[in-house]
Amino acid sequence: MIVFYDRRHLFHLPMKELDNGNWIENPDRPERIESIRSALESAGFQIKEPRDYHCSHLFQVHTPEYVEWLKAKSNSVSRDREYFPEVFGYDKLFDTGTPVTSGCYVSALASVSTALNAVDSILESEPVSYALCRPPGHHAGKSTGGGYCYFNNAAIAAKYYQKHTRGYVAILDLDFHHGNGTQEIFYYDDTVFYVSIHGDPKNFYPWITGNSWEIGSDTGEGFNMNFPLAGGIEGPEYMRTLSKALQEIEDFSPDLMIISLGTDGHKDDGIGHFNLSSEDYSMMGKLIGEIEVQKLIVQEGGYNPNANSASVLNFLTSIR
Repeated sequence: MIVFYDRRHLFHLPMKELDNGNWIENPDRPERIESIRSALESAGFQIKEPRDYHCSHLFQVHTPEYVEWLKAKSNSVSRDREYFPEVFGYDKLFDTGTPVTSGCYVSALASVSTALNAVDSILESEPVSYALCRPPGHHAGKSTGGGYCYFNNAAIAAKYYQKHTRGYVAILDLDFHHGNGTQEIFYYDDTVFYVSIHGDPKNFYPWITGNSWEIGSDTGEGFNMNFPLAGGIEGPEYMRTLSKALQEIEDFSPDLMIISLGTDGHKDDGIGHFNLSSEDYSMMGKLIGEIEVQKLIVQEGGYNPNANSASVLNFLTSIR
């Protein structure tokens, strides 16, 4: 397994977010990724610095208006400041937890390149590849960012893979929060099967998507599947749900499985609300590894550095 990591994620330094009317520290800190990198290096994983890709790959997923807005806004923000949406619709971020920083555009572009390097390794016959991405991506839609996400790494990776293969892709989203952006992008697409296991949107972010009745539309009907779960669930119940999701993916018979791996379901995370242990991530990796298809793992959320490093190391060790 090859791990791709780009140090330019360190350019993105969000300071705060507005949560329930209060300014709090933004949890998308560089340490959450650095802890994973350090753990994987110590365990002997091969870590490669990715090469850059042209920004045109963004437009397979995102509108030019959104990309140009984010670039211009990021370039206009000084290093000691950050910009929050003031007028929704004009501003292209849908929440108050995702500030525009001076480094967010560069870091988000590097995060996309990290994922695309991993796709290229898959195209060169690597069975499993891991993109250690930051910022994450699954909340970013066609024309909006949010949930700490600016560009949708997993969606762009899927489109890039299909450009080279015309293959079918399954995206399994294991982040605690529903990937509203990924769902939006592929909601009318029957060549990408999006499956998500997440906290029930009745109680948890992003609230607006992730219900079981959201199954896709038009030609994409039946190719979107959500498994909303109650907060506080533990490993056995989660694994039962994961087994159901994997059976659906096997029935779809994809050429590539992309795993949007969020580790914020860990009991020590503080942002997610499942009660999973580090050992549960070993079982998740084992179950997913039993499906005989090439796998691209893209890092999403996970905000406790210690929980992240243990969970990702267990997952990758079990899946390879």
